[in-house]
Amino acid sequence: MTIYIEKPAVNLREELASLRNQGGYQEQQFWMDGLVTNGTFDADTDWTLENGWSIAGGVLSKASGSGNGRVAVQAVNFGAGRKYIAKFDYTDQGSDIAFGYGTLATSSGLLQNNTALTGTGPKTISVTPSFSGGFLGFRGNDTWVGQVDNLSVFEVDANDDVIHTLPKGWKPKDVYENGLLQREGSAHDYEVVYDGFDYYVKPAVAPSNTTQTCVIGVKA
Repeated sequence: MTIYIEKPAVNLREELASLRNQGGYQEQQFWMDGLVTNGTFDADTDWTLENGWSIAGGVLSKASGSGNGRVAVQAVNFGAGRKYIAKFDYTDQGSDIAFGYGTLATSSGLLQNNTALTGTGPKTISVTPSFSGGFLGFRGNDTWVGQVDNLSVFEVDANDDVIHTLPKGWKPKDVYENGLLQREGSAHDYEVVYDGFDYYVKPAVAPSNTTQTCVIGVKA
């Protein structure tokens, strides 16, 4: 004798919504922006500029002249031992400047880890700080000149794919990019990865410095 049992399909979002309404789980929004603010240099904000540096016309510029050295820096929230990728456009104006990061917002501080920039074009630099917090930016002496635009800094995995790490104890439920609900799956918009300690979201297309990503997380 064959017995047929009919069960309705489970809608995970409806089940979670029901649990939430019963006070069964906690939900929270997490905004997963890059580490740098005003990386498009649309306004003279968020950066500390020493002599010779200026933000105007949508770019960060370094001019030549006596006393025009030092740095243009921003405080960032690095995680010790985590890997990041810095991307930006650089315009060489006859001499080079350097991109750097470190624990101090000074020229010597950025010298802790620095990369000289030569040649006009897009730059991609790997950043793996040994400290938490810290600063990143650009440095040069009085004769170094150049322009920088479209700077973004995102955490990446071992394959240099951008990831958005959720705080410990949280897992992703929904992902929105620029207000649009994204589809989970390697053939769609993002994947969810769990490394045994933390959950993180890996976008199929790397975000830009203006992309706004919101992850709705639930308490794991």
